[in-house]
Amino acid sequence: MISMQTFAELIADSHIIDSQQFFPILAAEEPEAHLHPNAQKTLYRQLKESNGQVIISTHSPYVAAMAKQNELRYLKRDTDRIVAKQLRPKNDYETNKEFDEKCRKLNREVIHSKGEILFSKAIVLCEGETEEQALPLLFEKYFGSEAFVMGVSFVGVGGSGEKYLPFLTFGKDFNIPVFIFSDGEPKTVKELKESYEKIHGLTDIQSSPKVTILDDTDFEGYLISFGFESIIESVIHQEEGDQYIQYWIRKNQGQRDQKKLDSPHCTSCQQPIFEYTLQDYTEADGYKKALNKIVDKRRKTRYAPLIAEKLCELEKEQLPPKILEFFQKLEDGGII
Repeated sequence: MISMQTFAELIADSHIIDSQQFFPILAAEEPEAHLHPNAQKTLYRQLKESNGQVIISTHSPYVAAMAKQNELRYLKRDTDRIVAKQLRPKNDYETNKEFDEKCRKLNREVIHSKGEILFSKAIVLCEGETEEQALPLLFEKYFGSEAFVMGVSFVGVGGSGEKYLPFLTFGKDFNIPVFIFSDGEPKTVKELKESYEKIHGLTDIQSSPKVTILDDTDFEGYLISFGFESIIESVIHQEEGDQYIQYWIRKNQGQRDQKKLDSPHCTSCQQPIFEYTLQDYTEADGYKKALNKIVDKRRKTRYAPLIAEKLCELEKEQLPPKILEFFQKLEDGGII
């Protein structure tokens, strides 16, 4: 590359002497080949310093992440033609502040931290740690192949609502299908709908072909409530011992528990408002509540792959209904 730059500079000098116009175009096809990530970034900087126009085709998330957002072009085959896409330009936003905030989130949460999704056929978004670790394993169980082999990227957004926005923006602008597997608590569904409609307009997300929502609970709660209680129970026994569940119930029975309300913050101190209740695990669904609390409060990251492994021991047809529904949407969307 340095030799090419030197050659271009020599030609430029000769054109200056002859008073001729000269505008070099340097095209590099996958310059990242055989280079480790830091070397790829260094090479990009060298190319960036070249005079004239520089065009790079790449499959490297490290190289792509070095470019400015307005320099990125996404090329995709569409039947007998190649379609080029780019992120929405600044004049598509109402204010400079809105545009700057969008760019900051895209850089931080998508391009720089999860650049591999630039090369995905589809993106699957989920909220919690369990789903992020479990869904790829269940995908392999259902489809018989790892997700990355089929061009599907699973991303945990680390929350709900606004957390989805950068990925939804990215997917829409680059025409990459985005599917969502969401918890079903009313507040979570409301926030998801608001964020989804900011990008895609008015949408009935409950019946969307790209969104699957659990029934008024999170992933662990769904498994416990819909016939997979024994899987959660066996994972807790494996990690904590056979007596741990009963020990935990005895220890926490009657203890005060707090829950943050959706109501506005306190007018005097501007802090969130909490509701305090006494934990009661003697009622009909008390044991199931205890299982959910244990998974939520203990080593959730450690439990996640173990729960997935237990689910993968089932026959494909025995997987939880919402998982089957979600994978069917992937198939119907033409991704698989």
